[in-house]
Amino acid sequence: MITLPSSVCAGVELECGVVMTLRDGCRLVADVYRPVATPASPGPWPVLLMRQPYGRDIASTVVYAHPTWFARRGFLVVIQDVRGRGDSEGAFYTFRNETEDGYDTVRWAAALPGANGRVGMYGFSYQGSTQLLAALARPPELRALAPHMTAFDLYSGWFYRGGLLQLSTTLGWASQMLREDSRRLGAASEVALDENWQNSGRLSGMLPVRDIAPLVNEDLPGYGADWLRHADYDAYWREFDLLERVAELGLPMFHLSGWYDLYLRGSVDGYRAMAARHPNQFLLATPWVHLPWGNLTGGADLGPAAAPAVDELMAAWFHHWLDDETPGLEPPLAGCRYFTLGENAWREASCWPPPEAVPTSWFLASAGRANSRFGDGVLAPDGPAGPDDLFNYDPEVPVTAPGGNQNGYAGFGPFDLAAQQQGINLLVFTSAPFPAPVVMAGDAVCVLHVTSSAPETSFVVRLSRVLPDGRAIFLTLGATEARARDGAELRIALDPIAVRFAAGDRVRLDVASSAFPLLIRHPNTETDPAAVSRPAEFRRALQVVHHDQARPSRVELPFLPSS
Repeated sequence: MITLPSSVCAGVELECGVVMTLRDGCRLVADVYRPVATPASPGPWPVLLMRQPYGRDIASTVVYAHPTWFARRGFLVVIQDVRGRGDSEGAFYTFRNETEDGYDTVRWAAALPGANGRVGMYGFSYQGSTQLLAALARPPELRALAPHMTAFDLYSGWFYRGGLLQLSTTLGWASQMLREDSRRLGAASEVALDENWQNSGRLSGMLPVRDIAPLVNEDLPGYGADWLRHADYDAYWREFDLLERVAELGLPMFHLSGWYDLYLRGSVDGYRAMAARHPNQFLLATPWVHLPWGNLTGGADLGPAAAPAVDELMAAWFHHWLDDETPGLEPPLAGCRYFTLGENAWREASCWPPPEAVPTSWFLASAGRANSRFGDGVLAPDGPAGPDDLFNYDPEVPVTAPGGNQNGYAGFGPFDLAAQQQGINLLVFTSAPFPAPVVMAGDAVCVLHVTSSAPETSFVVRLSRVLPDGRAIFLTLGATEARARDGAELRIALDPIAVRFAAGDRVRLDVASSAFPLLIRHPNTETDPAAVSRPAEFRRALQVVHHDQARPSRVELPFLPSS
Protein backbone atom coordinates (compact mmCIF):
# COMPACT_ATOMS: atom_id res chain seq x y z
CA MET A 1 0.00 0.00 0.00
CA ILE A 2 1.17 3.51 -0.83
CA THR A 3 0.51 6.28 1.69
CA LEU A 4 0.35 9.67 0.04
CA PRO A 5 2.57 12.31 1.62
CA SER A 6 0.65 14.61 3.94
CA SER A 7 1.87 17.55 1.87
CA VAL A 8 -0.13 16.15 -1.06
CA CYS A 9 -3.35 15.18 0.69
CA ALA A 10 -3.56 14.43 4.36
CA GLY A 11 -5.87 11.71 5.53
CA VAL A 12 -5.97 9.53 2.38
CA GLU A 13 -4.26 6.24 1.58
CA LEU A 14 -3.84 5.26 -2.07
CA GLU A 15 -3.64 1.62 -3.09
CA CYS A 16 -2.56 1.48 -6.72
CA GLY A 17 -3.07 -1.31 -9.22
CA VAL A 18 -5.63 -3.33 -7.24
CA VAL A 19 -6.65 -6.35 -9.32
CA MET A 20 -10.03 -8.04 -9.44
CA THR A 21 -10.96 -11.09 -11.51
CA LEU A 22 -14.18 -11.19 -13.51
CA ARG A 23 -16.37 -14.28 -13.87
CA ASP A 24 -14.68 -15.14 -17.19
CA GLY A 25 -11.17 -14.87 -15.71
CA CYS A 26 -10.36 -11.43 -17.18
CA ARG A 27 -8.52 -9.22 -14.69
CA LEU A 28 -9.38 -5.55 -14.25
CA VAL A 29 -7.22 -2.98 -12.47
CA ALA A 30 -8.27 -0.16 -10.18
CA ASP A 31 -6.87 2.46 -7.83
CA VAL A 32 -8.46 2.66 -4.38
CA TYR A 33 -8.50 5.90 -2.37
CA ARG A 34 -9.28 5.06 1.24
CA PRO A 35 -9.82 7.58 4.07
CA VAL A 36 -7.44 7.24 6.99
CA ALA A 37 -9.46 6.11 10.00
CA THR A 38 -9.81 8.66 12.78
CA PRO A 39 -11.87 8.70 15.98
CA ALA A 40 -14.28 11.06 14.25
CA SER A 41 -14.44 8.93 11.11
CA PRO A 42 -13.43 5.36 11.95
CA GLY A 43 -15.15 3.75 8.97
CA PRO A 44 -16.44 1.70 7.34
CA TRP A 45 -17.14 4.10 4.47
CA PRO A 46 -19.50 4.13 1.51
CA VAL A 47 -17.96 3.38 -1.88
CA LEU A 48 -17.87 5.72 -4.86
CA LEU A 49 -17.04 3.78 -8.03
CA MET A 50 -16.07 5.10 -11.43
CA ARG A 51 -15.49 2.73 -14.35
CA GLN A 52 -13.89 4.46 -17.32
CA PRO A 53 -11.83 3.88 -20.49
CA TYR A 54 -9.43 6.84 -20.50
CA GLY A 55 -6.83 5.84 -17.89
CA ARG A 56 -7.81 5.58 -14.26
CA ASP A 57 -5.23 8.18 -13.19
CA ILE A 58 -7.27 10.84 -15.01
CA ALA A 59 -10.46 9.91 -13.11
CA SER A 60 -12.57 12.51 -14.99
CA THR A 61 -10.74 15.32 -13.21
CA VAL A 62 -11.43 17.42 -16.32
CA VAL A 63 -14.80 18.12 -14.65
CA TYR A 64 -14.73 16.65 -11.12
CA ALA A 65 -12.53 17.02 -8.08
CA HIS A 66 -9.70 14.53 -7.73
CA PRO A 67 -10.69 11.27 -5.96
CA THR A 68 -8.69 12.38 -2.92
CA TRP A 69 -11.21 15.21 -2.42
CA PHE A 70 -14.06 12.71 -2.16
CA ALA A 71 -11.98 10.40 0.06
CA ARG A 72 -11.38 13.25 2.52
CA ARG A 73 -15.14 13.68 2.67
CA GLY A 74 -15.75 10.16 3.84
CA PHE A 75 -15.89 7.98 0.73
CA LEU A 76 -13.83 4.97 -0.28
CA VAL A 77 -13.22 5.85 -3.93
CA VAL A 78 -12.52 3.21 -6.59
CA ILE A 79 -11.41 4.22 -10.10
CA GLN A 80 -11.22 1.27 -12.47
CA ASP A 81 -9.97 0.76 -16.03
CA VAL A 82 -12.73 -1.04 -17.94
CA ARG A 83 -12.04 -4.21 -19.91
CA GLY A 84 -9.38 -3.69 -22.56
CA ARG A 85 -8.31 -0.22 -21.43
CA GLY A 86 -5.47 1.09 -19.30
CA ASP A 87 -3.92 -1.81 -17.37
CA SER A 88 -6.99 -4.04 -17.51
CA GLU A 89 -7.01 -7.22 -19.58
CA GLY A 90 -9.37 -8.15 -22.38
CA ALA A 91 -10.63 -6.67 -25.63
CA PHE A 92 -12.47 -3.34 -25.62
CA TYR A 93 -15.70 -2.76 -27.52
CA THR A 94 -17.67 0.32 -26.50
CA PHE A 95 -20.59 -0.35 -24.15
CA ARG A 96 -20.84 -4.08 -24.91
CA ASN A 97 -19.27 -5.65 -21.79
CA GLU A 98 -20.21 -3.05 -19.21
CA THR A 99 -23.28 -4.80 -17.77
CA GLU A 100 -21.70 -8.04 -16.57
CA ASP A 101 -18.34 -6.41 -15.86
CA GLY A 102 -20.08 -3.65 -13.93
CA TYR A 103 -22.08 -6.14 -11.86
CA ASP A 104 -18.96 -8.07 -10.88
CA THR A 105 -17.08 -4.86 -10.06
CA VAL A 106 -19.81 -3.44 -7.84
CA ARG A 107 -19.95 -6.65 -5.80
CA TRP A 108 -16.14 -6.70 -5.50
CA ALA A 109 -15.90 -3.02 -4.53
CA ALA A 110 -18.58 -3.42 -1.84
CA ALA A 111 -16.45 -6.05 -0.13
CA LEU A 112 -13.16 -4.10 -0.08
CA PRO A 113 -11.55 -3.53 3.32
CA GLY A 114 -13.06 -0.43 4.85
CA ALA A 115 -16.22 -0.47 2.70
CA ASN A 116 -19.65 -0.32 4.34
CA GLY A 117 -21.18 -2.55 1.65
CA ARG A 118 -23.04 0.23 -0.19
CA VAL A 119 -21.88 1.46 -3.59
CA GLY A 120 -22.67 4.55 -5.64
CA MET A 121 -21.36 5.16 -9.15
CA TYR A 122 -20.44 8.50 -10.65
CA GLY A 123 -19.01 9.91 -13.85
CA PHE A 124 -19.94 11.70 -17.06
CA SER A 125 -20.14 10.71 -20.73
CA TYR A 126 -18.91 7.11 -21.17
CA GLN A 127 -18.56 6.87 -17.41
CA GLY A 128 -22.27 7.65 -17.22
CA SER A 129 -23.04 4.75 -19.53
CA THR A 130 -21.01 2.33 -17.41
CA GLN A 131 -23.26 3.21 -14.48
CA LEU A 132 -26.52 2.61 -16.32
CA LEU A 133 -25.33 -0.61 -17.89
CA ALA A 134 -24.11 -1.96 -14.53
CA ALA A 135 -27.47 -1.07 -12.97
CA LEU A 136 -29.25 -3.26 -15.53
CA ALA A 137 -27.76 -6.30 -13.79
CA ARG A 138 -29.08 -5.14 -10.41
CA PRO A 139 -26.13 -5.79 -8.10
CA PRO A 140 -27.69 -5.60 -4.62
CA GLU A 141 -24.96 -3.35 -3.22
CA LEU A 142 -25.54 -0.63 -5.85
CA ARG A 143 -27.73 2.02 -4.20
CA ALA A 144 -27.45 5.27 -6.23
CA LEU A 145 -26.03 6.70 -9.47
CA ALA A 146 -24.88 10.03 -10.86
CA PRO A 147 -25.01 9.60 -14.67
CA HIS A 148 -23.89 12.94 -16.07
CA MET A 149 -24.00 14.11 -19.70
CA THR A 150 -24.75 10.69 -21.10
CA ALA A 151 -27.51 9.05 -23.16
CA PHE A 152 -29.98 6.33 -22.30
CA ASP A 153 -30.59 5.78 -26.05
CA LEU A 154 -27.26 5.85 -27.86
CA TYR A 155 -28.80 6.13 -31.30
CA SER A 156 -30.99 9.20 -30.79
CA GLY A 157 -29.14 10.71 -27.84
CA TRP A 158 -25.49 10.28 -28.77
CA PHE A 159 -24.70 9.35 -32.37
CA TYR A 160 -27.66 10.42 -34.55
CA ARG A 161 -30.00 13.42 -34.51
CA GLY A 162 -33.24 13.00 -36.44
CA GLY A 163 -31.58 10.20 -38.39
CA LEU A 164 -28.52 12.33 -39.25
CA LEU A 165 -25.07 11.30 -38.02
CA GLN A 166 -23.53 13.70 -35.50
CA LEU A 167 -20.47 13.83 -37.68
CA SER A 168 -17.59 15.66 -36.06
CA THR A 169 -18.13 14.31 -32.54
CA THR A 170 -18.50 10.72 -33.76
CA LEU A 171 -15.40 10.87 -35.94
CA GLY A 172 -13.36 12.62 -33.28
CA TRP A 173 -14.31 10.18 -30.53
CA ALA A 174 -13.76 7.14 -32.74
CA SER A 175 -10.30 8.43 -33.61
CA GLN A 176 -9.48 9.03 -29.94
CA MET A 177 -10.66 5.63 -28.72
CA LEU A 178 -9.21 3.58 -31.55
CA ARG A 179 -5.82 5.22 -31.07
CA GLU A 180 -5.56 3.56 -27.67
CA ASP A 181 -6.68 0.23 -29.14
CA SER A 182 -4.04 0.44 -31.86
CA ARG A 183 -1.31 0.85 -29.28
CA ARG A 184 -2.46 -2.11 -27.22
CA LEU A 185 -2.76 -4.29 -30.32
CA GLY A 186 0.42 -3.10 -32.01
CA ALA A 187 -1.75 -2.42 -35.07
CA ALA A 188 -0.33 -0.93 -38.25
CA SER A 189 -3.08 1.73 -38.04
CA GLU A 190 -1.35 3.27 -35.03
CA VAL A 191 0.72 5.63 -37.20
CA ALA A 192 -2.31 7.05 -38.99
CA LEU A 193 -4.26 7.40 -35.75
CA ASP A 194 -1.33 9.23 -34.16
CA GLU A 195 -1.42 11.64 -37.09
CA ASN A 196 -5.14 12.15 -36.52
CA TRP A 197 -4.57 13.03 -32.89
CA GLN A 198 -3.55 16.60 -33.71
CA ASN A 199 -6.05 17.06 -36.54
CA SER A 200 -8.89 14.58 -36.46
CA GLY A 201 -11.16 17.37 -37.69
CA ARG A 202 -9.88 16.77 -41.21
CA LEU A 203 -11.89 13.54 -41.25
CA SER A 204 -15.14 15.54 -41.48
CA GLY A 205 -14.40 16.40 -45.10
CA MET A 206 -13.50 12.87 -46.22
CA LEU A 207 -15.78 10.70 -48.38
CA PRO A 208 -17.28 8.20 -48.06
CA VAL A 209 -17.80 8.69 -44.35
CA ARG A 210 -18.65 5.04 -43.75
CA ASP A 211 -15.24 3.94 -45.10
CA ILE A 212 -12.96 6.58 -43.59
CA ALA A 213 -9.55 5.13 -42.88
CA PRO A 214 -8.13 4.39 -40.41
CA LEU A 215 -11.37 4.31 -38.37
CA VAL A 216 -12.69 1.27 -40.20
CA ASN A 217 -9.39 -0.54 -40.72
CA GLU A 218 -9.58 -4.29 -40.19
CA ASP A 219 -6.70 -4.38 -37.70
CA LEU A 220 -8.82 -2.38 -35.24
CA PRO A 221 -11.97 -3.17 -33.24
CA GLY A 222 -15.12 -2.68 -35.29
CA TYR A 223 -17.10 -0.22 -33.18
CA GLY A 224 -16.09 2.83 -35.23
CA ALA A 225 -17.25 1.19 -38.44
CA ASP A 226 -20.46 0.05 -36.73
CA TRP A 227 -21.37 3.59 -35.66
CA LEU A 228 -20.91 4.86 -39.21
CA ARG A 229 -22.63 1.98 -40.99
CA HIS A 230 -25.76 1.60 -38.86
CA ALA A 231 -27.50 4.75 -40.01
CA ASP A 232 -30.95 3.48 -39.04
CA TYR A 233 -32.23 2.41 -35.64
CA ASP A 234 -31.81 -1.36 -35.89
CA ALA A 235 -30.88 -4.35 -33.75
CA TYR A 236 -27.37 -2.94 -33.28
CA TRP A 237 -28.70 0.16 -31.52
CA ARG A 238 -31.54 -1.69 -29.77
CA GLU A 239 -28.93 -3.61 -27.78
CA PHE A 240 -27.89 -0.33 -26.14
CA ASP A 241 -31.29 1.39 -25.85
CA LEU A 242 -31.95 1.83 -22.14
CA LEU A 243 -34.99 4.04 -22.70
CA GLU A 244 -36.77 0.78 -23.45
CA ARG A 245 -35.56 -0.71 -20.16
CA VAL A 246 -36.06 2.00 -17.56
CA ALA A 247 -38.28 -0.35 -15.56
CA GLU A 248 -35.09 -2.29 -14.75
CA LEU A 249 -33.20 0.77 -13.50
CA GLY A 250 -35.01 1.56 -10.27
CA LEU A 251 -32.26 3.44 -8.45
CA PRO A 252 -32.01 7.03 -7.21
CA MET A 253 -30.19 9.05 -9.87
CA PHE A 254 -28.56 12.47 -9.93
CA HIS A 255 -28.78 13.38 -13.63
CA LEU A 256 -26.82 16.27 -15.15
CA SER A 257 -27.25 17.85 -18.59
CA GLY A 258 -25.82 20.88 -20.43
CA TRP A 259 -27.72 23.27 -22.70
CA TYR A 260 -24.70 23.24 -25.01
CA ASP A 261 -23.72 19.60 -24.58
CA LEU A 262 -24.21 17.62 -27.79
CA TYR A 263 -25.66 14.75 -25.71
CA LEU A 264 -28.27 17.03 -24.10
CA ARG A 265 -31.26 15.24 -25.63
CA GLY A 266 -29.97 11.87 -24.37
CA SER A 267 -29.49 13.18 -20.82
CA VAL A 268 -32.89 14.83 -20.50
CA ASP A 269 -34.78 11.98 -22.19
CA GLY A 270 -33.22 9.61 -19.68
CA TYR A 271 -34.19 11.77 -16.72
CA ARG A 272 -37.78 12.10 -17.92
CA ALA A 273 -38.14 8.38 -18.58
CA MET A 274 -36.79 7.57 -15.12
CA ALA A 275 -38.88 10.22 -13.35
CA ALA A 276 -42.02 8.82 -14.96
CA ARG A 277 -41.32 5.36 -13.49
CA HIS A 278 -39.20 5.79 -10.38
CA PRO A 279 -38.93 8.17 -7.40
CA ASN A 280 -35.80 10.03 -6.30
CA GLN A 281 -34.68 11.39 -9.66
CA PHE A 282 -32.95 14.78 -9.73
CA LEU A 283 -31.87 16.79 -12.78
CA LEU A 284 -29.28 19.55 -12.72
CA ALA A 285 -29.77 21.27 -16.09
CA THR A 286 -26.64 23.35 -16.59
CA PRO A 287 -25.55 25.77 -19.35
CA TRP A 288 -22.30 23.94 -20.05
CA VAL A 289 -20.66 22.29 -23.04
CA HIS A 290 -19.45 18.70 -22.71
CA LEU A 291 -16.16 19.93 -21.28
CA PRO A 292 -14.80 21.95 -19.65
CA TRP A 293 -17.65 23.00 -17.36
CA GLY A 294 -17.82 26.65 -16.45
CA ASN A 295 -19.17 30.12 -17.12
CA LEU A 296 -17.03 30.91 -20.19
CA THR A 297 -18.21 29.20 -23.35
CA GLY A 298 -18.82 30.09 -26.98
CA GLY A 299 -17.32 33.52 -26.48
CA ALA A 300 -19.86 34.36 -23.77
CA ASP A 301 -19.57 34.90 -20.03
CA LEU A 302 -22.61 33.31 -18.37
CA GLY A 303 -21.86 34.90 -15.02
CA PRO A 304 -20.60 33.64 -11.67
CA ALA A 305 -23.68 31.46 -11.06
CA ALA A 306 -22.57 29.23 -13.97
CA ALA A 307 -19.38 28.21 -12.16
CA PRO A 308 -19.56 24.46 -11.39
CA ALA A 309 -20.39 23.32 -7.86
CA VAL A 310 -21.16 19.70 -8.69
CA ASP A 311 -18.70 18.01 -6.33
CA GLU A 312 -20.43 19.36 -3.23
CA LEU A 313 -23.85 18.37 -4.54
CA MET A 314 -22.66 14.85 -5.33
CA ALA A 315 -21.08 14.40 -1.91
CA ALA A 316 -24.35 15.32 -0.20
CA TRP A 317 -26.35 13.12 -2.60
CA PHE A 318 -24.24 10.03 -2.07
CA HIS A 319 -23.92 10.41 1.68
CA HIS A 320 -27.71 10.44 1.87
CA TRP A 321 -28.09 7.21 -0.07
CA LEU A 322 -24.95 5.35 1.02
CA ASP A 323 -24.44 6.13 4.69
CA ASP A 324 -26.20 4.23 7.44
CA GLU A 325 -29.87 4.17 6.56
CA THR A 326 -31.90 6.94 8.15
CA PRO A 327 -35.58 6.42 7.22
CA GLY A 328 -37.75 9.51 6.91
CA LEU A 329 -35.09 11.97 5.81
CA GLU A 330 -35.80 13.77 2.54
CA PRO A 331 -33.16 13.51 -0.21
CA PRO A 332 -30.93 16.60 -0.41
CA LEU A 333 -31.82 17.04 -4.11
CA ALA A 334 -35.17 16.57 -5.81
CA GLY A 335 -37.01 17.64 -8.95
CA CYS A 336 -35.07 19.87 -11.30
CA ARG A 337 -32.70 22.79 -10.86
CA TYR A 338 -32.13 24.58 -14.17
CA PHE A 339 -29.97 27.46 -15.36
CA THR A 340 -31.82 30.22 -17.18
CA LEU A 341 -29.80 31.90 -19.91
CA GLY A 342 -30.31 35.63 -20.22
CA GLU A 343 -30.80 36.11 -16.49
CA ASN A 344 -27.83 33.80 -15.80
CA ALA A 345 -29.39 32.36 -12.67
CA TRP A 346 -30.79 29.07 -11.40
CA ARG A 347 -34.48 28.25 -11.08
CA GLU A 348 -36.23 25.24 -9.59
CA ALA A 349 -39.13 23.10 -10.77
CA SER A 350 -40.79 19.90 -9.62
CA CYS A 351 -39.69 18.22 -12.86
CA TRP A 352 -38.57 18.96 -16.42
CA PRO A 353 -40.10 20.55 -18.34
CA PRO A 354 -41.54 22.92 -15.73
CA PRO A 355 -45.23 21.95 -15.42
CA GLU A 356 -46.31 25.58 -15.48
CA ALA A 357 -44.79 26.24 -18.93
CA VAL A 358 -47.47 26.95 -21.56
CA PRO A 359 -46.73 26.13 -25.24
CA THR A 360 -47.45 29.12 -27.45
CA SER A 361 -47.56 28.97 -31.25
CA TRP A 362 -45.54 31.51 -33.20
CA PHE A 363 -46.35 31.30 -36.90
CA LEU A 364 -44.03 31.80 -39.86
CA ALA A 365 -45.14 34.68 -42.07
CA SER A 366 -43.59 36.76 -44.85
CA ALA A 367 -44.22 38.47 -48.15
CA GLY A 368 -42.09 35.79 -49.81
CA ARG A 369 -38.63 37.18 -49.02
CA ALA A 370 -37.49 35.56 -45.78
CA ASN A 371 -34.12 34.68 -47.29
CA SER A 372 -31.97 36.47 -44.68
CA ARG A 373 -32.24 38.57 -41.53
CA PHE A 374 -32.61 41.52 -43.87
CA GLY A 375 -35.74 39.98 -45.42
CA ASP A 376 -39.37 40.12 -44.40
CA GLY A 377 -39.75 36.86 -42.47
CA VAL A 378 -41.51 37.27 -39.15
CA LEU A 379 -42.70 35.09 -36.29
CA ALA A 380 -46.25 36.17 -35.61
CA PRO A 381 -48.43 34.94 -32.72
CA ASP A 382 -51.62 35.86 -34.60
CA GLY A 383 -51.30 33.35 -37.46
CA PRO A 384 -49.44 32.47 -40.69
CA ALA A 385 -49.44 34.75 -43.73
CA GLY A 386 -47.94 35.27 -47.14
CA PRO A 387 -46.75 33.19 -50.06
CA ASP A 388 -44.24 30.34 -49.80
CA ASP A 389 -40.58 30.92 -49.03
CA LEU A 390 -37.89 29.05 -50.93
CA PHE A 391 -34.19 28.38 -50.50
CA ASN A 392 -31.60 26.24 -52.20
CA TYR A 393 -29.73 23.57 -50.31
CA ASP A 394 -26.35 22.76 -51.83
CA PRO A 395 -24.45 20.13 -49.80
CA GLU A 396 -21.18 21.51 -51.16
CA VAL A 397 -21.99 24.94 -49.68
CA PRO A 398 -23.61 23.97 -46.36
CA VAL A 399 -24.79 26.19 -43.56
CA THR A 400 -22.28 25.54 -40.81
CA ALA A 401 -22.72 24.54 -37.19
CA PRO A 402 -23.87 27.32 -34.83
CA GLY A 403 -20.27 28.12 -33.93
CA GLY A 404 -19.05 27.55 -37.48
CA ASN A 405 -16.80 24.95 -39.03
CA GLN A 406 -13.65 25.15 -36.94
CA ASN A 407 -11.20 23.17 -39.06
CA GLY A 408 -13.56 20.21 -39.21
CA TYR A 409 -14.86 20.56 -35.67
CA ALA A 410 -18.33 21.85 -34.92
CA GLY A 411 -18.48 24.96 -32.78
CA PHE A 412 -21.31 24.73 -30.26
CA GLY A 413 -22.36 27.19 -27.59
CA PRO A 414 -23.98 30.63 -27.22
CA PHE A 415 -22.42 31.93 -30.43
CA ASP A 416 -23.68 34.94 -32.37
CA LEU A 417 -25.55 33.67 -35.46
CA ALA A 418 -26.11 37.10 -37.01
CA ALA A 419 -23.37 36.67 -39.62
CA GLN A 420 -24.72 33.28 -40.72
CA GLN A 421 -28.23 34.74 -40.87
CA GLN A 422 -27.18 37.25 -43.50
CA GLY A 423 -28.13 34.62 -46.04
CA ILE A 424 -26.99 31.71 -48.26
CA ASN A 425 -29.14 28.61 -48.10
CA LEU A 426 -31.45 29.49 -45.22
CA LEU A 427 -34.63 31.34 -44.23
CA VAL A 428 -34.97 33.70 -41.26
CA PHE A 429 -38.09 34.59 -39.25
CA THR A 430 -37.94 37.11 -36.38
CA SER A 431 -40.53 38.22 -33.83
CA ALA A 432 -41.34 41.75 -32.77
CA PRO A 433 -39.52 42.95 -29.63
CA PHE A 434 -40.96 41.61 -26.39
CA PRO A 435 -42.64 44.50 -24.53
CA ALA A 436 -41.79 42.95 -21.15
CA PRO A 437 -39.45 40.21 -19.89
CA VAL A 438 -40.55 36.61 -20.55
CA VAL A 439 -38.99 33.25 -19.71
CA MET A 440 -39.03 30.27 -22.05
CA ALA A 441 -38.34 26.93 -20.36
CA GLY A 442 -38.96 23.53 -21.86
CA ASP A 443 -38.82 21.80 -25.24
CA ALA A 444 -39.61 23.86 -28.32
CA VAL A 445 -41.09 22.11 -31.35
CA CYS A 446 -41.03 23.39 -34.92
CA VAL A 447 -43.82 22.27 -37.27
CA LEU A 448 -42.82 22.85 -40.90
CA HIS A 449 -44.95 22.28 -43.98
CA VAL A 450 -42.43 21.69 -46.74
CA THR A 451 -41.94 20.51 -50.28
CA SER A 452 -38.57 19.53 -51.74
CA SER A 453 -37.33 18.86 -55.25
CA ALA A 454 -35.23 16.03 -53.78
CA PRO A 455 -36.53 12.49 -53.16
CA GLU A 456 -34.89 12.64 -49.72
CA THR A 457 -33.37 15.59 -47.90
CA SER A 458 -32.99 17.13 -44.44
CA PHE A 459 -34.13 20.19 -42.53
CA VAL A 460 -32.38 21.94 -39.63
CA VAL A 461 -34.01 24.62 -37.46
CA ARG A 462 -32.36 26.87 -34.88
CA LEU A 463 -33.61 29.33 -32.29
CA SER A 464 -31.70 32.43 -31.24
CA ARG A 465 -32.22 35.34 -28.87
CA VAL A 466 -31.83 38.61 -30.78
CA LEU A 467 -30.50 41.44 -28.63
CA PRO A 468 -31.23 45.12 -29.28
CA ASP A 469 -27.69 45.55 -30.66
CA GLY A 470 -28.41 42.95 -33.38
CA ARG A 471 -26.55 39.95 -32.00
CA ALA A 472 -28.44 36.67 -32.39
CA ILE A 473 -27.33 34.36 -29.58
CA PHE A 474 -27.78 30.69 -30.44
CA LEU A 475 -30.08 28.79 -28.09
CA THR A 476 -31.06 25.38 -29.47
CA LEU A 477 -31.59 23.38 -32.65
CA GLY A 478 -33.39 20.38 -34.11
CA ALA A 479 -32.97 18.38 -37.31
CA THR A 480 -34.59 15.61 -39.28
CA GLU A 481 -34.36 13.65 -42.49
CA ALA A 482 -37.39 14.09 -44.74
CA ARG A 483 -39.21 12.73 -47.77
CA ALA A 484 -41.06 15.78 -49.05
CA ARG A 485 -41.20 15.66 -52.84
CA ASP A 486 -45.00 15.49 -52.60
CA GLY A 487 -45.15 17.74 -49.57
CA ALA A 488 -44.84 16.82 -45.90
CA GLU A 489 -45.57 18.09 -42.42
CA LEU A 490 -42.44 17.79 -40.28
CA ARG A 491 -42.50 17.95 -36.50
CA ILE A 492 -38.95 18.75 -35.43
CA ALA A 493 -38.08 18.59 -31.73
CA LEU A 494 -35.51 21.13 -30.62
CA ASP A 495 -33.25 20.44 -27.67
CA PRO A 496 -34.47 21.61 -24.24
CA ILE A 497 -33.59 25.15 -23.19
CA ALA A 498 -34.34 27.80 -20.58
CA VAL A 499 -33.83 31.47 -21.43
CA ARG A 500 -35.06 34.87 -20.27
CA PHE A 501 -35.86 37.41 -22.96
CA ALA A 502 -35.54 40.96 -21.69
CA ALA A 503 -37.86 43.74 -22.85
CA GLY A 504 -36.65 44.68 -26.33
CA ASP A 505 -35.23 41.22 -27.11
CA ARG A 506 -36.69 39.19 -29.98
CA VAL A 507 -36.84 35.47 -30.75
CA ARG A 508 -35.63 34.24 -34.15
CA LEU A 509 -36.04 30.97 -36.03
CA ASP A 510 -33.84 30.10 -38.97
CA VAL A 511 -34.54 27.19 -41.31
CA ALA A 512 -31.85 25.45 -43.34
CA SER A 513 -30.92 21.93 -44.44
CA SER A 514 -27.47 21.57 -42.90
CA ALA A 515 -25.30 22.32 -39.87
CA PHE A 516 -21.88 21.12 -41.02
CA PRO A 517 -19.75 19.54 -39.59
CA LEU A 518 -22.02 19.04 -36.58
CA LEU A 519 -24.28 16.93 -38.80
CA ILE A 520 -23.46 14.86 -41.85
CA ARG A 521 -24.44 16.52 -45.13
CA HIS A 522 -27.52 14.99 -46.70
CA PRO A 523 -26.86 14.39 -50.44
CA ASN A 524 -30.49 15.08 -51.49
CA THR A 525 -30.71 11.56 -52.86
CA GLU A 526 -31.86 8.22 -51.51
CA THR A 527 -28.24 7.25 -50.85
CA ASP A 528 -27.12 6.84 -47.23
CA PRO A 529 -25.28 10.13 -46.55
CA ALA A 530 -22.35 8.14 -45.17
CA ALA A 531 -22.06 6.21 -48.46
CA VAL A 532 -21.54 9.25 -50.72
CA SER A 533 -18.14 8.57 -52.26
CA ARG A 534 -17.38 11.85 -54.08
CA PRO A 535 -18.75 15.40 -54.23
CA ALA A 536 -20.20 14.80 -57.70
CA GLU A 537 -22.84 12.59 -56.03
CA PHE A 538 -24.27 15.54 -54.11
CA ARG A 539 -27.36 17.13 -55.64
CA ARG A 540 -28.85 20.56 -55.09
CA ALA A 541 -32.41 20.79 -53.81
CA LEU A 542 -35.03 23.49 -53.96
CA GLN A 543 -36.68 23.62 -50.53
CA VAL A 544 -40.11 25.21 -50.13
CA VAL A 545 -41.55 26.22 -46.75
CA HIS A 546 -45.30 26.79 -46.80
CA HIS A 547 -46.92 29.09 -44.24
CA ASP A 548 -50.48 29.77 -45.34
CA GLN A 549 -53.76 29.14 -43.53
CA ALA A 550 -53.96 25.56 -44.82
CA ARG A 551 -50.32 24.82 -43.98
CA PRO A 552 -49.48 26.84 -40.86
CA SER A 553 -45.76 26.37 -40.29
CA ARG A 554 -44.95 27.42 -36.75
CA VAL A 555 -42.71 27.03 -33.74
CA GLU A 556 -44.26 26.10 -30.40
CA LEU A 557 -42.41 27.85 -27.58
CA PRO A 558 -42.96 26.98 -23.89
CA PHE A 559 -43.27 30.20 -21.87
CA LEU A 560 -43.67 30.49 -18.12
CA PRO A 561 -46.61 32.53 -16.85
CA SER A 562 -45.72 36.17 -16.22
CA SER A 563 -44.52 36.73 -12.69
